[in-house]
Amino acid sequence: MVTTPDAPVQTWTLSRLLITASRLVEHHIAEQLRPYHLTHASFGVLALVSRGPISQRELAHATRVEEQTISQSVDRLERLGMVTREKDPTDRRRFLVTMTDAGREAFRQATRHDHAEQALAGLPEADQLRSALSTLIEAMGGQEYVPAEEPAD
Repeated sequence: MVTTPDAPVQTWTLSRLLITASRLVEHHIAEQLRPYHLTHASFGVLALVSRGPISQRELAHATRVEEQTISQSVDRLERLGMVTREKDPTDRRRFLVTMTDAGREAFRQATRHDHAEQALAGLPEADQLRSALSTLIEAMGGQEYVPAEEPAD
């Protein structure tokens, strides 16, 4: 089914609904992260680095982006003093990304509230939506996926 730009939302294809909802939630979250100097991408990197030191290659794999793309996010976080890059003691060719105290504090502040929950507050079908999205993510093998690219404006 093809929908026109002016078609009622209820008639949109599922793909269009998911993409539009995702972008709207991402933009809402981006606004909530701004006071902590975080972007959608840098937040995803911090979420992974919060588990412990990780290589840029592993970050790229987990976020399903190229190493060059993840490098830009890590560069930004490093400039902000939220992560450091150090040579891997077991492989001199690799760098490990580690969260600093400033990164931990920014991540702690940014995760005090679930910003998507706030965006969906009052939605009567929120529990059903959560269940359906969880099922979809598991069916598509996305349990370990963390987006690390900014949405296009």
